[in-house]
Amino acid sequence: MPAHHCRLAQAAATGACNFIADLADSGGNGSLIIYTGTEPTHANDAAATEVATCAAAGAFWGAASYTAGTHTSDAALTATVSDPHATGSASAVTHFRVVNGSAATVLQGTCSATAGDDLVLNSAVIATGSQVDITALTLSVPIDQA
Repeated sequence: MPAHHCRLAQAAATGACNFIADLADSGGNGSLIIYTGTEPTHANDAAATEVATCAAAGAFWGAASYTAGTHTSDAALTATVSDPHATGSASAVTHFRVVNGSAATVLQGTCSATAGDDLVLNSAVIATGSQVDITALTLSVPIDQA
């Protein structure tokens, strides 16, 4: 059985974080799409039911930097990301995707109104026609993690 003990150096993790951030901006401004239903196993699998598409008004993330306390390289959300008229759903949200300007999926994560998910919203249910604003979403790449 192979050992899974590879670790990224600080410069490599910061470079990887910047690469992902740049990928989210390729092809023009991207979007953050929020879904309800079962989260797909892989980010390239078919998505569940869309409840909001929050268009980015600029570059998603700023430049990555090392965060000593968490041993990660992080890039903070810099764009205004919003959907003024969400399609909504009576079901709770479960996951999101960031897609670039060419509609290619860059990453996928969990979301809810509970701390501990990748994206925490003020409500787990997005009503039809509601305003959805994403004000914080940090992109993190771990350093020295096995």
